[in-house]
Amino acid sequence: MRESHIITIAGAGSARVPALVGTLVNYKERFPLSKIIFYDIDNERMGLMEDYDRLVLKCFYPECEVVFTTDEDEAYRETDFVFCQMRVGKTAMRSLDEKIPLRYGLVGQETCGPGGFAYGMRSLGAMKHMVEKVRSYSKDTWILNYTNPAAIVALGLDKMFPEDKRILNLCDQPFSLMKSYAKILGVPQEKLRARYFGLNHFGWFTELKDTDGNDHFDTLRAYLRDHDFQPFNAEQRSKSWLDTYVRVNQYMKFIDEYIPTTYLQYYMFPEEIAAESDPAYTRADESRDSREKEVFEVCARAKGRDSMEGLEMLTNSVFGNLMVEVAESIAYDLNREFIVLVRNDGIIGNFEPDAIVEVAGTIGKDGAKGYPFGDISPYYKGLMEGQYAYELLTVEAFLEQDYTKALKALILNRSVVDPSKAKAVLDDLMEANKDYWTLK
Repeated sequence: MRESHIITIAGAGSARVPALVGTLVNYKERFPLSKIIFYDIDNERMGLMEDYDRLVLKCFYPECEVVFTTDEDEAYRETDFVFCQMRVGKTAMRSLDEKIPLRYGLVGQETCGPGGFAYGMRSLGAMKHMVEKVRSYSKDTWILNYTNPAAIVALGLDKMFPEDKRILNLCDQPFSLMKSYAKILGVPQEKLRARYFGLNHFGWFTELKDTDGNDHFDTLRAYLRDHDFQPFNAEQRSKSWLDTYVRVNQYMKFIDEYIPTTYLQYYMFPEEIAAESDPAYTRADESRDSREKEVFEVCARAKGRDSMEGLEMLTNSVFGNLMVEVAESIAYDLNREFIVLVRNDGIIGNFEPDAIVEVAGTIGKDGAKGYPFGDISPYYKGLMEGQYAYELLTVEAFLEQDYTKALKALILNRSVVDPSKAKAVLDDLMEANKDYWTLK
């Protein structure tokens, strides 16, 4: 029997949490828990799912103690892992992140472009506070951070806590892509091994083999170049999520040597995407009206029940599987392969050593280790240097409250470029976010 652990779910008001609970139940032999602490500053929202979460754990995990709290000291005082998925400003601010850029014909997306900038500025402040609070109790607690935008948050945390080796930043998109590739190829995901490089939401797959030595890269590349790309769970995805995948083949009709991550489309086709977007109804609205609504309806039916009979078990979460498998790999030093976010330090030989790069690697008791990649060619180096400069200036703008650095960051962002639009959208975002961050 493996040693059991205590985890804290920070951001337990997320609609993803019920499916994460399902994953924890499914993985309880692999990653056993003695206690789960659900923590959120919004007790009302967390309460929408509390009856369901408690019922699932009572029925399938009765040996696990369950705590719901809005007290951060209770949340962080004694825990082995923090599963962190904050959404600072909740759906209301996400909606503004997406709608304000669209006023200026700019991409309205929560992690890319001006919306990602604003969200990153909010996330950095909350994450700094959380890390400081956790570390006031323990230097050994693992912080598994899923808070977006991962690129900016990961770089900011590395700048603020450079010696902290127990903060691990995660993104489930490469994990989800590998699952989608496996379905296209008819190969079990656990057998696939990738070579990959880039920055978060800004990278490329360069190899894909299986553990039997078969090379699948050219087959997959040809398929994605000539077909619309759909995720493995397309039937469960809303239209905006399907749209996130569909332009992979459009990019590959121009340059097909590598397979791009789906988010690269926002930087390659920003005008086209902005023109297709509805400035009055964005992904924040769609998520509220579809996935969140469905989750809350299922959770509401748990009230007053003593059993799960007739009640849907929410599970099969890519996000949940990634979080739990990473924690498991750390806890038992499994050194399993993942696409990881790590400080470059020579992994990509001719790129900034302090950048947080996204590459194939392993995760074990000492955290994430990226596989050496080597040098990259001028095209990819140029793209990544511009994107890294945007990320770095965003972090510096937050740390120094520097308006000029924020403006420079947005001008550098490929989805903006135009200085007049950059200034206009920055000013609007700054006004909308005045309760969260300021610039001078």
